[in-house]
Amino acid sequence: MIVVVVGVAGSGKSTIGTRLAEALNCSFLEGDALHSAANIAKMSSGTPLTDEDRWPWLSAIHSRIRGSFSRGEDLVVACSALRRQYRQSLAVSVPITWVYLQASKDLIRSRLARRTSHFMKADMLDSQFEILEEPAGAIVVDASEPADSIVSQVMELLPHAVDLRVSTDAHELSIEVARASVQVINDAVNANGTCSLALSGGETPRELYRLLGSTFRDQIPWERIHVFWGDERYVDHAHPDSNFRMARETLLNHVPCPVEHIHPMPTHFPSAEAAAQDCERTLRQHFGADGPAFDLNLLGVGEDGHTASIFPGSAALTDDLRWVVSTEARAATPRRLTLTLAALTRSANLYVLVAGCSKASALSHVLSGSPDPHTYPAAGLRRSKGTLIWWVDREAAAGLMLHSERRP
Repeated sequence: MIVVVVGVAGSGKSTIGTRLAEALNCSFLEGDALHSAANIAKMSSGTPLTDEDRWPWLSAIHSRIRGSFSRGEDLVVACSALRRQYRQSLAVSVPITWVYLQASKDLIRSRLARRTSHFMKADMLDSQFEILEEPAGAIVVDASEPADSIVSQVMELLPHAVDLRVSTDAHELSIEVARASVQVINDAVNANGTCSLALSGGETPRELYRLLGSTFRDQIPWERIHVFWGDERYVDHAHPDSNFRMARETLLNHVPCPVEHIHPMPTHFPSAEAAAQDCERTLRQHFGADGPAFDLNLLGVGEDGHTASIFPGSAALTDDLRWVVSTEARAATPRRLTLTLAALTRSANLYVLVAGCSKASALSHVLSGSPDPHTYPAAGLRRSKGTLIWWVDREAAAGLMLHSERRP
């Protein structure tokens, strides 16, 4: 999680940022430390910085933020970032939780008057407030309150950490997920002698499946893998819309996975309800009564925020007893079979793949602080007790910046 504490000079960014980093047990970055000598000299002489002065500084801070994010490290940053466009530059390809220390001019004037060592002087107060554009979508706290109280408020309001991996494009995303999948599969086989893998449909995982069946084929012990599906359109397995057919053509026809280890969702029953019951019996035979704890479950997110075939308002969101249900979608092939949310969130590893600008809005809502799974079902995956990683490309991640800093 990347937390950036913003506010005018004297609002307490460094103090609060340092204490937040201690509370989160992570590193702290003082943004002012990355100012150039020329910037510091300007401010020390009482001359406000121009945008030309600020952009290299903001770029240096973004580079540090991006580095921590790509390494999966939490980081707290103190940075004035008073204008919307400054904050947007910091949030490129990185989801940021903003903490805004809201302060009155009188409070800041009294604080700056007492400063003797900092380069920001009280006579620059007006320029700070002139360019200030208060952030939308931030955690807002009163800077006049005691530091301990501010930190407590922020800690209560911080969202749960989200493990988000942003790739340049869908191709890079597929390669990264393939590498991580190989590791998970081999770890499961080494630990238990077998691995249970659940596949998804849609367009996004096609390239991943091709990579697993070609470039990474010989790195995987296919004879030890059992393959399942998270959902299926209720059509014949030879139908062009079949998730099973897509996985067979892109992956399963190219790897030595035993036929008896491949468990497609059945679609030959007279009713989808009967097929759902049969599918659940198969899962119970494999996993036992405790539930389908897949070693690796590959999922996606639709433009409406659905995952698997769990659509907004679906009973599959709240059904804690069944593992598989039949459902309807507003699509060319409406009848579906899907694992319930309760079944999906039992997975040891959930990898959610999201690519393309059409998914950006849904993803921003799914990864918001308190999303509603009934409106955006993929948000319910965050209840998982296993490892949950969101693998997204840059286009899909663009919406995260807009969510962190919504335009008025």
